[in-house]
Amino acid sequence: MQTAQRSMNPEAGHNARDAHHRLKRRQRMLADTLRGTDIPLTDVIPGMGNRLNLPIDEQVALHVPIDSPRLMTEKIARGIFYIADGKFIEPPYGIDFFVVDEEGAQDWKEILDKFGSVYAREPAIVVRRALAPDDNTSSLIEIQFWKQFKTYASIRKRRLTEL
Repeated sequence: MQTAQRSMNPEAGHNARDAHHRLKRRQRMLADTLRGTDIPLTDVIPGMGNRLNLPIDEQVALHVPIDSPRLMTEKIARGIFYIADGKFIEPPYGIDFFVVDEEGAQDWKEILDKFGSVYAREPAIVVRRALAPDDNTSSLIEIQFWKQFKTYASIRKRRLTEL
């Protein structure tokens, strides 16, 4: 947290150019900040909502492009396959990305509880992966970030029309 705050503090700059970049980063962050009723509740990532039960006028949020968690999820899914199995996810296999709430993930959780393996670098990341025994590639993956929110991925064989 202190590192992130310092990265936006112009007074912590090593020189004038660095101070200018830190000021611009702070301005971009403030411009992207949503407050109170400006926060679109339908777009809040499950697990990242009002966990502190703050009144609406005290709530603050940042816009995170949907591509960011998708790309991060895909990168981690690919990395787990390489680390655990020494292989790459390549066509005809592809990765589908999901963000769902606890209720929507219930079927996945049951499969992961029963058949999943855990790969953890706590507290930052915990990955659960259930691998299909028929091809040892198709799988379901749950990634928990900082014990705050989860994303899901499925690795599956694509049809020719999807490639």
